[in-house]
Amino acid sequence: MARGLTLVETLVGVFLIGLIFTGIFGAFGLTLRMIAQIKAKTIALAIANEKIEQIRNLPYSAIGTIGGIPAGNIPQTIQLTRNNLIFTVRTIIVYIDDSRDNLAPLDPVPTDYKRVKVEVSWTYAFSGKITLITDVAPKGVETTQGGGTLSLSVFDASGLPVAQAQIHLVNNNVNPAIDAWYYSDNQGKFVLPGAPVANESYQVSVTKIGYSEDKTIGSELVANPNKPHLSVYEGQLTEMSFSIDRTSSLKILTRGTEDQGFPLIYNVPFRLRGAKILGTNSEGQPVFKYDELHNSGSQAEKTIAPLEWDSYSFFVDKTTTGLDLVSVMPNQPFDLLPNSNETVTLILSAEHSLLLIIKDSTNDSPVFGASVKLTQSSLGYEQLQPTDREGRTFFIPLNETTYNVFIEKEGYLPFEDQISVSGFTRREIRLIPQQP
Repeated sequence: MARGLTLVETLVGVFLIGLIFTGIFGAFGLTLRMIAQIKAKTIALAIANEKIEQIRNLPYSAIGTIGGIPAGNIPQTIQLTRNNLIFTVRTIIVYIDDSRDNLAPLDPVPTDYKRVKVEVSWTYAFSGKITLITDVAPKGVETTQGGGTLSLSVFDASGLPVAQAQIHLVNNNVNPAIDAWYYSDNQGKFVLPGAPVANESYQVSVTKIGYSEDKTIGSELVANPNKPHLSVYEGQLTEMSFSIDRTSSLKILTRGTEDQGFPLIYNVPFRLRGAKILGTNSEGQPVFKYDELHNSGSQAEKTIAPLEWDSYSFFVDKTTTGLDLVSVMPNQPFDLLPNSNETVTLILSAEHSLLLIIKDSTNDSPVFGASVKLTQSSLGYEQLQPTDREGRTFFIPLNETTYNVFIEKEGYLPFEDQISVSGFTRREIRLIPQQP
């Protein structure tokens, strides 16, 4: 005897049909995206070829970029719209010093020919990039382009080369002015023949996405920089190394001492200073690469990111805060490694402080999130703090005197009292639940 479908069987059937159609639509959507990606790649390749041909048809002397070395009228970066798709076209042109006739400084003419690199990128569908490279040689003998050669090396914290590091080169003291972006090769090297002669005016900064920055420094910022802006001399080689690596994050917690139970201390100003030095000031004092003021805020913690790998020290000014920095866990100076996420706790104390522990009067359980206000009218003191998950809140630093305390928490009767503070004062307070 035939039976109708039960509700469960119907729901299972609908679910399976839904899965099938979801898979079909997903595959269809993926196919459309792949077709769009092929379309974008085809257009990008056509743009790159077109750009290469345009450059190759220029006179040799005109092949160069605006703000680059060699100089020319070709923009370094432009955007084009083709078939309603937006493409970014980046053109890099550099002189090449061919090793077959010696290298600078032994080669009196290191500007043997020009290398043109055209990158066309897009973000439509799947993002992607097309890169074409061509060399363009002068007709006949080598050019007589003067200048010197810049040779830059990029390493990480372990001394290993950093490939495809972004190199920003600026020099406003030559004509035409230079403002160009380049990349290091797979060995972390970048060599630029044909750089115009200039004295301490080549500003170089090196970085990479997700990495720290290293750069030259002018005397207008640091009186005696360790890495001044670069000079280029006729027929000579100028070399400089730069060190970058992946950035990290550092969380700083501010807490009381162990015998106090490491309670949270809010709004602590502190100074974080690295060990790396940019140079010295006019008085011969070191100028640190990282030296910043921070505050632990209303959460008693501060996360600093991105932060360069370095050996960091912490300072708390007792004169302005009334707090002593007792210790740092782990010990300072703290070595922050590249590409890491670390936590450091600052342990603080003061001559006078008050730890309040708020509990439920019926079961002695801690009251979390109670609002605790501590005031002292003659001192003009008023501080409002919440209790933590253990029902604690810590007021520091205080004076040796009597304070008014007022506590509120939804579901409990308000509490008000006076508390005398001397040294480290600890007091438990039990809130009475409101009757329904």
